[in-house]
Amino acid sequence: MKIGILGGTFNPPHWGHQLMAQQVLEFCDLDQVWLTPCFKHTFEKDLIPARHRLKMAKFISSLKIKVCNDEIKNKLSGQTIELMNILASKYPQHEFKFIIGSDNLGSFKKWGQWQKLVSTWPFLVFPRPGFSDDLKKYGLDKSEYKFEVIKHPLLVTTNLSSTIIRQRIKQDLDINNLVPKSVAEYIKIDQLYQN
Repeated sequence: MKIGILGGTFNPPHWGHQLMAQQVLEFCDLDQVWLTPCFKHTFEKDLIPARHRLKMAKFISSLKIKVCNDEIKNKLSGQTIELMNILASKYPQHEFKFIIGSDNLGSFKKWGQWQKLVSTWPFLVFPRPGFSDDLKKYGLDKSEYKFEVIKHPLLVTTNLSSTIIRQRIKQDLDINNLVPKSVAEYIKIDQLYQN
């Protein structure tokens, strides 16, 4: 199968994640997308425990959008190359592509072993409002780099982010239309992102 890996903090997961995954399935040659919450973040972002983020990610899964726990199970450092090496070894029958938002292009050269990473696995770049997807701008347009920017006239993009949702929670603003009901309830019951 052709699998797209959508890695991230999922802190928390939201409709934007599902919208991205669904459209990658629609407009790219993939059989499934695997949502892959990180165990920890390379750039030392403040995260709630991985078990919460993994459980909430399962609330936005579906028939073709699965949840992959290999990064959490193996307690990886957040270096994407570690995850991709594990997946390639564990699932040699699958062909993997990694999905990133265009908001990650500016910091991509800070990723561990980024040149090896992007010359080994194809990367699908999903446009994000306010962030250029021009690979030349970031020096990522070399022929050996396997980047493909997703383009389609019916592509829907959004500025919805986990950061916005966390800020809304802290200001006691409604998030019910931004995340699945099960995610909103889980956040409320476990009193996540309150301070």
